[in-house]
Amino acid sequence: MEAREVDRNDVIAAILAAGILEPVSIEIEGPVLAVEVREQWAIFPIPMISSDASGTAFGLLFVDANAFGLNDQLLLGGHYHPNNWSATAGYIRSSRGGRSPGFVGLFSFGREERHDLNQNSDVLRRFELDEISVRAMLRFPLLADTDLLTASVLFSFDDFRLRNRGEALRAPDYSLRLYGTGADFTAERNSWDGFFLSRREISVQGLFLTDFSGVSFSSVNVQGTWERPIVPGFRLNLRTGILFMPNTPIFFEQDPEVAQVDILPADFSARSYAGLSAGLEQRILRIPAGTVSVAASYQAVYSEGSVLGNSFDHGVTGAIFFYLNRIAIPAVGLGLAYNVQRNYLRAFLSVGLRL
Repeated sequence: MEAREVDRNDVIAAILAAGILEPVSIEIEGPVLAVEVREQWAIFPIPMISSDASGTAFGLLFVDANAFGLNDQLLLGGHYHPNNWSATAGYIRSSRGGRSPGFVGLFSFGREERHDLNQNSDVLRRFELDEISVRAMLRFPLLADTDLLTASVLFSFDDFRLRNRGEALRAPDYSLRLYGTGADFTAERNSWDGFFLSRREISVQGLFLTDFSGVSFSSVNVQGTWERPIVPGFRLNLRTGILFMPNTPIFFEQDPEVAQVDILPADFSARSYAGLSAGLEQRILRIPAGTVSVAASYQAVYSEGSVLGNSFDHGVTGAIFFYLNRIAIPAVGLGLAYNVQRNYLRAFLSVGLRL
């Protein structure tokens, strides 16, 4: 980049996007760029509490966002609910500034009594299972010295074992062990307006899974985020999530998070989604610890599942977010979502960890 083209806000965006640094001072004199930064608190526990008609869940996620001082991420966590419990571990190796491949490794084990709900939280399916899940991913930078465009190769292993079949409702007919491989392409760019680190990102992932004995299926997943300031401190937020998994086994039906919407129950499941969220966000307070904002959005989602079939839902959300300066979490949010189509109201908590 030519020295005269360096923009202070682009420098701030690059520092904040690293996830573990906070800018202290930036000086640009001719061809010299002098930056002073401060390391954020990168090791922290994240407690999680949620409650619904089936009981209260407790969880704890321990995160080191700068493992071994290498800008890698280490994850250890678990959660307990009267109907299920699970444990998760993972390590994410950064690509070292776009010069070498990155790596993601995730492992989880869980035991649950799974309840698949409709939009009014009625139980449509119930069964018990043990699940072991392993994920491995190699990330390759496609542009020199930057992570703006990356490609990934994916490998997966999933083992689902049914339990207590006599008490099940619309359960799968058999246990299943699947091996998978796929690819992912991601393009990302960040900007800074003095208040928000705004992200523009799109990723496309294809995955093929098989048990090598006749059961196989494929999926396509598209995730998009477009955050753009209208004026400093006031921005437009657009998000979309598309998942297409025809003929997938029940075990692999996904929750609404993949569609980037909040108007469906967390235990809702479907094999295909097309979701859109369009909203506005306004900064209301800036304090030494961070920035507080309020946001509202309109959301619409089409889903297709093995029990409900085709379904269309739309509604509105309102939330308050806290962007922390000294802690390496992009944002923590608390909000309400109302599904107009089903007259359904739910509260949601979001923690902006990005894997």
